[in-house]
Amino acid sequence: MGLSDKLKQFGDKAKEAASEHRDQISQAVETAGAVADRRTKGRYTDKIVKATTKTEGMVDRLAGEPAETEQTPAEGPDGTSPA
Repeated sequence: MGLSDKLKQFGDKAKEAASEHRDQISQAVETAGAVADRRTKGRYTDKIVKATTKTEGMVDRLAGEPAETEQTPAEGPDGTSPA
């Protein structure tokens, strides 16, 4: 079994785990974001929210579900409307 096969198996296991434990992972990500926001006293709220959103989107993609926070066509890559 080559490295490519092992990586594919690892990816399949990650997808399976993400789909089985999606709610637990999302809750942990939200909790970690809230703790980080509290500890930084809100100085980095926008960055924490952005990281939390991206992480939850990645978990959704791994689980094979559409991300709940997809950007609309009118939004730019950073989620803001073009001026």
